[in-house]
Amino acid sequence: MHTELEIAERCLLLFSEPGRWTQKTCARDRQGKPCPVFSQEARAFDIEGAIRRAAGKEDRGAYARFVKLIKDQLHKHPFDWNDQSGRNQRDVVRMFQDLADELRFKEQT
Repeated sequence: MHTELEIAERCLLLFSEPGRWTQKTCARDRQGKPCPVFSQEARAFDIEGAIRRAAGKEDRGAYARFVKLIKDQLHKHPFDWNDQSGRNQRDVVRMFQDLADELRFKEQT
């Protein structure tokens, strides 16, 4: 099982390329069609899909652990924030960068 910091860093890797983020579904294939998060066809992810993919199939509780962390940071449920009109991939990357920074800080204290 990965630590929360490792999962956040893996999410950042998922979102490192343009077009890897989506809204209104956990994952999409290259054609933009919804698909399962763990499908080999999945190429774009929302916050929930990225966390689930980064944590791996074995860690079914990862998203539940992240909900509180993200809600504390954003004051909104992650999928509501992700799907908000005007949101973009840069916003999501910044959120994960801030979260990773906070997790690194907590590890050192």
